[in-house]
Amino acid sequence: MRAALYARYSSDLQNAASIQDQFAICRLYAERQGVEICATYEDAGISGASSANRPGLQALMAGAEAGEFDLVICEALDRLSRSQADVAATFEDLRFHGVRIRTIAEDNITELHVGLKGTMNALQLQEIGRKTRRGLQGVVRSGRHTGGRVYGYRIRRELDALGEPVRGLRDVDEVEADVVREIFRRYATGASPRAIVSDLNTRGIPGPRGGKWNASTINGNADRGNGIIHNELYRGVLVFGRQTWMKDRRTGKRRARSGDLDDIVRTEVPQLRIISDDLWQKVRERYEENRLGPQASSPRGSVRPKHLLSGKLTCGVCSGSMIRSGDAQRFMCSRRREQGEAVCTNGRSIKGAEIEARVLAAIKDRLLAPDRIAIAVEEARIAAERDARMFSLRRGKAEAELAEVKRRAERLVDQVADGVIAGVAVKERLEALEARRAELEEELAASPAPEVLALPPCITERYRAMVTSLERALQRNDSEAAVEARNLVRKLIETVVVRPLRERGKFALTVQGKIAALVNQDGEDTMKVGAGAGFEPATFRL
Repeated sequence: MRAALYARYSSDLQNAASIQDQFAICRLYAERQGVEICATYEDAGISGASSANRPGLQALMAGAEAGEFDLVICEALDRLSRSQADVAATFEDLRFHGVRIRTIAEDNITELHVGLKGTMNALQLQEIGRKTRRGLQGVVRSGRHTGGRVYGYRIRRELDALGEPVRGLRDVDEVEADVVREIFRRYATGASPRAIVSDLNTRGIPGPRGGKWNASTINGNADRGNGIIHNELYRGVLVFGRQTWMKDRRTGKRRARSGDLDDIVRTEVPQLRIISDDLWQKVRERYEENRLGPQASSPRGSVRPKHLLSGKLTCGVCSGSMIRSGDAQRFMCSRRREQGEAVCTNGRSIKGAEIEARVLAAIKDRLLAPDRIAIAVEEARIAAERDARMFSLRRGKAEAELAEVKRRAERLVDQVADGVIAGVAVKERLEALEARRAELEEELAASPAPEVLALPPCITERYRAMVTSLERALQRNDSEAAVEARNLVRKLIETVVVRPLRERGKFALTVQGKIAALVNQDGEDTMKVGAGAGFEPATFRL
């Protein structure tokens, strides 16, 4: 009788020697049974929750179909699978091909073993998952992180009293923390994730995985706490259990599911705080404002405004909102139209295009004023200095790591030469160190040392061109840049008060909101706009 041996160890064992141990006892068993071994199959470090992602088991099934053996020998039935459905399917498929299963623990496998042992193995798999979650919850309660690397933090290595490594310790990485703070600040003030990542990639700032930034890296999934702006660790709260993972038996791939609210664990870790609660709340408010979809209060809640100042106009007589009236895109007081002259005496209307043109012209004129240009150039200098400082810090970290890698490699070589250590593991460690050394040297060679900061002489002209391009973008409706620019300006404008003047067809406009503080040097949040053609130019309250 020809037999094939199968062995597997899973991530819960984490012992590569287990494969050879299983093969050894299976060979002794086959020898006592007088069975000829013609093939061996193995799956190393793969969970038994699914058979779909195990190449060794799939090769065994292919060999059975080809008639290469008559018997499968393994240590126990749970080595084939811990999934009740997979055990039954494997048993039926092998029996169809005329192949029997024999294990050291159960001997000849029958339908009874498949039913009872399959159920027991499935329950054991659930118990392993339960104990794993319980252990991870304990780690979180102690203030330690349970996952891998998180952008903005670095791993802190410490040993306990027994000399064992303490896992889950983190420290704030100030270089990356500055990027996190910048992302939160810019998002809170109206910048879109796409605009933020575009700027970060243009400046050459590496993403969390060392490559380019992606908008989803920032936006993520709020319900599962994924994405930079949803990670509560940045505000000093460690969260575990917001999502769980289920393995698809058909594909062997894990799929994320929202976790049970009762199983979520939260622990305060103030030493890991990067942003303030105030900034966190501003980002939350802005995200909720931008959230579109079935959760909106009405079908119209997810419709983007067609005009720059839609919903932003206020009557200067009664403080009521102004609404569109007629086909000419004119706006009039809603109280006057709905409740009559007794409520509001302002029966005049104004073209929406005229309001937009005057507000944008006033913003442009103020942004191009000499004092505002000087402020913009100074802000550009500060930003350039910050980028240069971050670049120097990143380069310093790489240089320090390279020096440490060299020292570790030299110590390893000295230990081998002195006969202190030997073996294949030493060679693998040395190869890993040399590979990392090559990566760091290549990285440093590709990023030369920073030069003395010097702003380009045409910085003022660039600023003027940027303001002009913003004006053009706001006047278009057919591009993504236009949509983002309009959304940004809308976030900065709280309201535009429209007050009719005595002369027919003339209105005074007052802009209120953050954009007024942006264009006013003293931060005043009210901006007066001229009355129109024939009146004084745009003036601002100082």
